[in-house]
Amino acid sequence: MKKERMKLLAFLPLFFFLQSQRVHAYIDPATTTYLLQIVSALVITLGVTAGVFFSRIRMFFLDARVRLTEVWIRIRNKEARGKIPGSPPKTGALPFGRRLLTASLTSLAFYFTFAVFGVYDLYMSNLTSFNFPPGALFPSLLLMASLAFVLTSLLVAAFRGGAFRALISLLTGLLLAGFLQGNFLNPALGLLTGDAIAWESMRGAMLGNLLIWAALLLFPFLLGRISRKAWSFAVRLIPLALIAAQLISMGVIAFSPKESPPPAGGHYLSSEGIYELGQEENLIVIVLDRLDNRFIGQVMRDEPGFFDQLEGFTRFTDNTSLYSQTFPSVTQMLTGEDYHFDRNASAYMTEAWQEGSFIPRLQEEDFDCRLYMQQGYAFSQARDLAGLAGNVVRGSIRLDALPAVKNFLGLSAFRYLPLTAKPFFWTSTDSFGKLSELGADPPPYTTDDAAFHQGLDREGLRIRDQRKNFLYIHLNGPHAPYTLDPWGYPAPEGKATLLSQTKGSFRMVFKYLDQLRSLGLYQSSTIVITGDHGARQNDTRPLEQAIVTGLFVKPAGRLKEPLDTSRAPVSSDNLRPFLLKEAGIPLKPGEAGYFDVPYDAEADRFLYHRIYAYEGRPARLLTYRIRGDANNFNNWTLLEETEIK
Repeated sequence: MKKERMKLLAFLPLFFFLQSQRVHAYIDPATTTYLLQIVSALVITLGVTAGVFFSRIRMFFLDARVRLTEVWIRIRNKEARGKIPGSPPKTGALPFGRRLLTASLTSLAFYFTFAVFGVYDLYMSNLTSFNFPPGALFPSLLLMASLAFVLTSLLVAAFRGGAFRALISLLTGLLLAGFLQGNFLNPALGLLTGDAIAWESMRGAMLGNLLIWAALLLFPFLLGRISRKAWSFAVRLIPLALIAAQLISMGVIAFSPKESPPPAGGHYLSSEGIYELGQEENLIVIVLDRLDNRFIGQVMRDEPGFFDQLEGFTRFTDNTSLYSQTFPSVTQMLTGEDYHFDRNASAYMTEAWQEGSFIPRLQEEDFDCRLYMQQGYAFSQARDLAGLAGNVVRGSIRLDALPAVKNFLGLSAFRYLPLTAKPFFWTSTDSFGKLSELGADPPPYTTDDAAFHQGLDREGLRIRDQRKNFLYIHLNGPHAPYTLDPWGYPAPEGKATLLSQTKGSFRMVFKYLDQLRSLGLYQSSTIVITGDHGARQNDTRPLEQAIVTGLFVKPAGRLKEPLDTSRAPVSSDNLRPFLLKEAGIPLKPGEAGYFDVPYDAEADRFLYHRIYAYEGRPARLLTYRIRGDANNFNNWTLLEETEIK
């Protein structure tokens, strides 16, 4: 019977590993996809140990009350330590070899948990957010962790007696508290989208979390006061159990179904040619991430004539995107292939780029197409864009070891540290994308608006050749975190706002347009300034207000005409036909560009809003139908709510 139970316990971790889901587009700092796996492995380890030492553990608990009473009496009467039977003696320090063995085991578990396994789990759980292979990161990480392990082991072992036991107790308490925090005690902090977290609303939770940490940190010290034997047993058992549990997890993670990590020596999407244009014809799409109609309205109220520089443009005030998030909005917008979160995200992106006809139709008319967007948001692997995007480069991405390891250790600390310390380690997904530009030549493209602006100032736009060009440039725009001043340059820390970021983003675009004018290409160019989606409230709740994506469009041939306004009910699906028509390519039946949609069109539009798992509720896909003006939320109807498996 016991053997059958052990077989069942051994099966549980494998089952939960195979059922885990991956995160896409944004890094998940509080990774819990392997929580049940780790817990299962830990239960197995502790169960076997409890079986072997059951009698000792039973006697320990029977004697615990007596021991606690003795400690309480000693504290009250301030008696000498040596007068209490069974209490640790003041003298008789362990030999150096035994101290080194204990210190090494504790240090190994400490750095293995918080550096090696922590980073490995975060990397493997967010593969589509990174464009560099594991070989670019982990050798440096392992070297630094090994050096820290050796130094810590020697340093702790150099102490004797009570000082040694205190250090071991402290490391064990930190190890236990951090492990439990990362896997049990973290609230739903959401994905690292760059949006600020409302830490002020968590003060009660922070206080409770601190009390738990205090109890866990004191546990080894208290155990040492009660029983030296129990303490010696615990400070060896806890590190061994955690190492064993995480090794099992790493093994199953490595062999379980998952996304493929970026290969060494593969392809990447470079920033090459981002300031180059064609003499003959240019189709330019500039996407400001999360550009919402409400943000445009805020700018106009603060500065009424702000958008007057958009000569020849038409602002469409009733434009919707098919999705409320960057993934899969960008992929669908450029390929026309819809996604209903019913299959692997990487498989969808690969198939969408293979099957989408928009870019191949442009290429048939001799357009050179270049796409500037980041991996994980619009494509899974750059090799999927080979033959479609002219800025795909074959080669490996190199990292500067120190900043890369520092960023990943900071993300691991964000996961494992108590709530009160997390604000000091808060980061955003885009900071990891910027790591890859440190080594490769040409550098990979990252959504770094300040760097794009500096390039405009430093290099400026230039004519590349006589060919026709299609450029898609994805910028951070008014998406958090806010880092820009109203002129599009880095703001002092804490000074940037949504308003300054939106103004700064557009002033970068205005500078781009001014340089087009200087080259004599403004009138002949087709230009679209839009967002990949509007602004939702959060990723864990149904919509409470309308999401309308900002849109400005200038067809070729327009030059000095004042900014116009259109109330036509358009959507992101009108982008491809508009550009094809501008390129002189005949449209297929059912295709309509922006200017082909009449003001009184009554066709239904749809928006898919993905909700992440939250407070025990599963991830869901909400389907909204929009009938009428999308700015009026009364015209939105929730049609369907489907669980994402």
